[in-house]
Amino acid sequence: MNKRLKAYILLLIVSAIWGVASPVIKYTLDYLPPFTFLFWRFLITSIVFLPVFLIYIKKHPVKLADLPKLSFLGFLGTPLTLALIFLGYQRTTAMDGVLISATAPIFIALGGAIFLKEKITKLEKIGLGLAIFGSLVTVSQPLFEGGFLKGALTGNLLVFGSVLSWTAFTLLSKEDFHRHHPFVITAFCFFVGLIVIFPLFLHEQLTINNQLLLNDHQFLLNVRSLPGVIYMSIFSSVIAYTLYEYGLSLIEASETTIFAYLQPIFAAPVSLIWLKEPITPLFLLGAAIIAIGVILSEINPKLSFRKTRDIIDK
Repeated sequence: MNKRLKAYILLLIVSAIWGVASPVIKYTLDYLPPFTFLFWRFLITSIVFLPVFLIYIKKHPVKLADLPKLSFLGFLGTPLTLALIFLGYQRTTAMDGVLISATAPIFIALGGAIFLKEKITKLEKIGLGLAIFGSLVTVSQPLFEGGFLKGALTGNLLVFGSVLSWTAFTLLSKEDFHRHHPFVITAFCFFVGLIVIFPLFLHEQLTINNQLLLNDHQFLLNVRSLPGVIYMSIFSSVIAYTLYEYGLSLIEASETTIFAYLQPIFAAPVSLIWLKEPITPLFLLGAAIIAIGVILSEINPKLSFRKTRDIIDK
């Protein structure tokens, strides 16, 4: 098997894992509050990463002067981005969430053009404009479908905020990926995430216990939430990130972008069958507009802005 085919297979697996992650998060949040969910995810992932991280930094030490920026990148990359996603998924559907999240490369490309002064063609500008418009259609969908009072609009806006947070993380980390191995930055993301989420987790648990809620949320880790926590900690974090980094090492970073757009394809049938979420006309309209914009943006083989897209979220 040649390197390119191997990379495509690995990245397809990653897209499937991260696509299915959306309905998994949505389901698990019915049994576990968001910061408790994140705490267990970060704790398990950090325990797995820590031994390898310690071995790695012995051979490749991190300078003390680099710690503030690595910590800030870690804050943007996981606790802020994932907290916005989890809080958003409490209020919106998994399908809306994954479709909005999958537009991250578009905003990273736009950020590269605006802040890094990278050139884009006229066709790419049209594609980016359409993709962004499609994102706005998806975000505002609850306004036209009666979901405003249920908090669905707030949920979509929170997920959209996570896209912007991830965009900032990717653009700011561009320089650091030339100085530090992606594994170091990824590990920092989860270590910082654990530190930041811990007080929020304690506050959440104290609030729940003080209110004496007679439901599953009064327990630190409900049995029905365990599969979701394991999936997000092991599969979506450790395995997916490892496979992604390996796939990225086999092909150009620009070629990995297209796999981010495949995540809704895996999320939609799982959400439809498992969570019974409907596929509405406005959802299809937003998805179609985004798809057209993506095709126009990706059709030119000489995309100068692809250099900014070094990482794909989840």
